[in-house]
Parts: sequence; structure tokens; C-alpha cells
Amino acid sequence: MTSSECFLSDAAHRDLEAEALLALGRLDGSLAMVGPTTLRLFALRLLRDLLIAALRQEGHMFTDQRFHAWFAGVATLSDQPPRSGRPPRVLCEAILTELSHNSWAPLAELAIRFRVVLLAPGDHTGSDLAAETAHQDALAVLAAARALLAALPPSPDPRMALAHLHRAAGKHVLFAPPERTPEPITMGSIRLTVERTAAPSPRWALELLWGEYWRAAGVVTHALPFAGLVRLEALRAGTSAAPEEADDTQTILASALRDVARGLCGNLHEAEKLSRHLDHYGPGKRRSSRAPALFELLAGFGALRSAQLETLLGVSRMGLRAIIGTLDKTGRLERTTLAGVHLYTINLEARAAGDALESDANASFSSAALAEFDAAMADIDALLARSSINSAEAGQDGSP
Repeated sequence: MTSSECFLSDAAHRDLEAEALLALGRLDGSLAMVGPTTLRLFALRLLRDLLIAALRQEGHMFTDQRFHAWFAGVATLSDQPPRSGRPPRVLCEAILTELSHNSWAPLAELAIRFRVVLLAPGDHTGSDLAAETAHQDALAVLAAARALLAALPPSPDPRMALAHLHRAAGKHVLFAPPERTPEPITMGSIRLTVERTAAPSPRWALELLWGEYWRAAGVVTHALPFAGLVRLEALRAGTSAAPEEADDTQTILASALRDVARGLCGNLHEAEKLSRHLDHYGPGKRRSSRAPALFELLAGFGALRSAQLETLLGVSRMGLRAIIGTLDKTGRLERTTLAGVHLYTINLEARAAGDALESDANASFSSAALAEFDAAMADIDALLARSSINSAEAGQDGSP
């Protein structure tokens, strides 16, 4: 949301809300029109983006490439983990477990499979007891999110429902924006008071479960996670009694809904493009080939190592090697080596050999072949002209 959107006229605000509702409707309608391959690719991207969003909300700093290396177990997530953020592996395990119960089957099935291939290094919590406490904390966050959503009044209006959500979350002891709290420290005879930031608001849990709430209310058909929908500035403003801050909150929520719905529509569009690309250039046209499934995993989720791919595809090491060989022939399979481990990715920008041949064939058709065709047509025209002249001369001679 831009700063100018915080101060909108009534007409501009209504336009913003209309854009938000239209984007949400387009998303829901488009999901009903696309094919199964597109849905699988979309669900893969949805799963990855949700995990990344939750980790960043907890304060972990990393790139997308570092996330994949961490997920594959060949690197830590960040060089300097945050002091207050929840442990990353425990967090992802809790999210994947929760998603395995999602009412949208494509997402639930993927969560079950990817929980098995989460090879990220264990969290350094100090002891087994601390690790168990971190696991219980993550489950408690999800339980609190479910309880909060269950207590909301049902509303088929997405705008009203979001307002109820932010008002309730802003007053909740767990989901309210964190504040600095004083903490006394004693060093020998010296006593100091320092301010420490509490753990970040785990709004990822609300965003994970929000699709189920909207589905139950009849707003959407599929219970998608809506990462980025819960805004901290709206949580703060939602607890204020000032009328101008309440107006700002409505604008923030409408902007958030529009941006998130548009982003998901964009992901669905990209998934449809990948699906068409796979149909046109995809490897392994035989019905028994698993190369298209490998393409889907790498194009949808991102970089994975061979041990993960073997489990996801249900093949042996030799079987995976054969599938990789099939996909490698397209020229779009790339490898990155970290700590002696290959991470495989799909690069759709790479120019495959088949594309070059097709391009050369098209160029030949558009130049030499067309010139040859024009020359042949000219010869036919000349032959017809000569035939007409000969027929006319024969008629003048009285020949039959």
C-alpha cells in the first residue's frame, strides 16, 4: 500500500474495495477453470511462499536460494538467527502438519509429502527440553489462531470479516503487535534495565487458517492460505478509538486484500503458463514417464536435492538418474553444488536445442520456402499463359 492510499476520498475508497473484491472473485473463479497440472503447480508455489513468508515474519533474514539450501539440509537458514524468532525447522514442521489437514486436497497432499522431505538441520535450542518447548509453542500458536477464528462472528462480506479479524487479533495477547519490555540485568554490583523486543506477532498462523474461515462463510471455494493479508499497522489501528485511524484501517485492509488476491492471481497465471510450456516442450511423452512430474516439482517449488526427489517421486537412485537424464535433454535443467550436494532447478529462460531447431525451421519457411513457393507460382502463371496462347492459335488455324 502506498502512502497516498492512507488518505483516500470516499469514492476512491469504494473503488479500492471494488478492486479488492474483484481480484478475490477472479481468483476463486479462475481456480475452477484451470486444469489439474496448473493446480498442482499453483499449490507448490503456494506452499513454498507460505513457508518463506512465515519464516520472514518471525524475523529470519535469508534469500530464496538460501531457503532452498536450508530446506535441503545443506546450509543454515541464516548466518545470524534472530533472538526472538521461533526456530525455523520447528515452525515449518508445524505449518506442514497443519496444512496436511487442509480441506483443499492438492495442498493437503503436498504438505504431507513435503513434511517427509524437510531435511533442514535441527534447531539449536540448547537442549531436548527447549526443543520440545519450541514445538509445543508452535502448536499453541496454531491452537490460539483456531480459537480466535472460531470466536469471530460469521460474515459473508470479506471486508467486514477482515475488520473483525484485525480487531480481535489486535487485542489478543499473542497476536497483538509486540512492544519493547523492560528487563533488569544484574552484573555483580551493577544493575541495569534494558529493553527487549518480544517475539514477533505470529500472524502467519491466522493467514494459514484464514482460507478455511472464508470457505466456511461461502466467500471462497478453496481454503487457500493468504500470506500477507494480516497487517501489523491495521492491528495497531484496530484497537484505537480515533475515527481517523479507523478510516485508515479500512483502507489498509482493502489494499491488503487487493494486493494479496492479485498476487495469487499472478501465481495462478504463471502456473498456467508453466502447464502450457510442459505440454508443448515437456519431456517424457510416454504415459509411464515421470519426467513431467519432476518438471512440476522443480518449476513449482524450486530447487531440490536428489534425496528429496527420490522420495517425492517414489523412485530409486538409479530411477531418478534416468528421469533427470530425460529432463536434461530439454536443456533447461540446472545444477548447483553446495557442500558436495547437487540442487536441481528448472531454468525456463535457457534456450533448448529443440527450440533452436524449431526457430531455424521457421526462419527457413519464412524466407527460402516462401521464395521457392512464389517462383513456382510464377512458373504456373507463365505455363497457363502459354497454354492460352497456343489454344487461341490452334482455333485460328481451324484445328480441333
